[in-house]
Amino acid sequence: MILFENVTKTYPRTTRPALDDVSLEIPRGEFAFVVGTSGSGKSTLMQLVMKEQDATRGRILVAGRELDRLPERKVPALRREIGCVFQDFRLLPNKTVFQNVAYALQVLGSSRARIRQTVPETLELVGLAGMEKRLPHQLSGGEQQRVAIARAFVNRPPVLLADEPTGNLDPDTSLGIVQLLDRINRTGTTVVMATHDTVTVNAMRKRVIRLDRGVLVSDMEAGDYTTGSIPRVRLDEPDEAPRPLGADTPDVADGFDDADPTAYGDGDAGAEVDSDALPPIGRDADEPRPRGGIFKRHKAVQTSDR
Repeated sequence: MILFENVTKTYPRTTRPALDDVSLEIPRGEFAFVVGTSGSGKSTLMQLVMKEQDATRGRILVAGRELDRLPERKVPALRREIGCVFQDFRLLPNKTVFQNVAYALQVLGSSRARIRQTVPETLELVGLAGMEKRLPHQLSGGEQQRVAIARAFVNRPPVLLADEPTGNLDPDTSLGIVQLLDRINRTGTTVVMATHDTVTVNAMRKRVIRLDRGVLVSDMEAGDYTTGSIPRVRLDEPDEAPRPLGADTPDVADGFDDADPTAYGDGDAGAEVDSDALPPIGRDADEPRPRGGIFKRHKAVQTSDR
């Protein structure tokens, strides 16, 4: 789905590459975090996938298209297959929630019948049923980001890119947003999220691609933010009675209750959630392990004591 082969990106009037000889592969249907400090190359990687920037060297394939050979006239078709979510929401301030989401279909020439059917379904998925007539300023930050996610996903793109989507949100709201992205991923959409949100990355235990000054330093499945080993947060276990002091294994609150509709909203409860029809969040993995694949991976290094 997304392939980087020895990709380097150097901006004009700079000496250090924003990305330096990066090779990675993100297959269809995967959820991957791209982590690193500011200036590590996360946003550049996202921009290259969207073809907002061109690589200086190397080869990039997205959804079967080789980007360095893609004519400009075909770039809009590529971007129709990529949904994008940003830190600052980018909603149209004078349009309602329904109109903001419908706009993504209108620019594609979708019929009114399809818009009337698809937009409410998507708003229900993101936990905003009943809020169709509200304006962005009437929503909380978490609700505004859910509108942005609905707009990015309403066309059911095969790839969803999220560039620091929780940067302006509090920790509890951030977990709900990433939980929503995980749910979208389970519909078959490939999700790539650039973030420096340590708590969320550690809780989800998904694939973690770590950049440092443009260099890919680790690529781990079921990893944490620093690629160290931490206790797995079980997201599908029922609540247990508190353990007595001195027990070998401490209690860890999971915070991801698929059966609780309020877990997905920041204001109104929204539509009911059919917990039986939805898979649990997260996947089991006891230890982080290096990614396999056609490219040589950098050895992960333990960088913090847990």
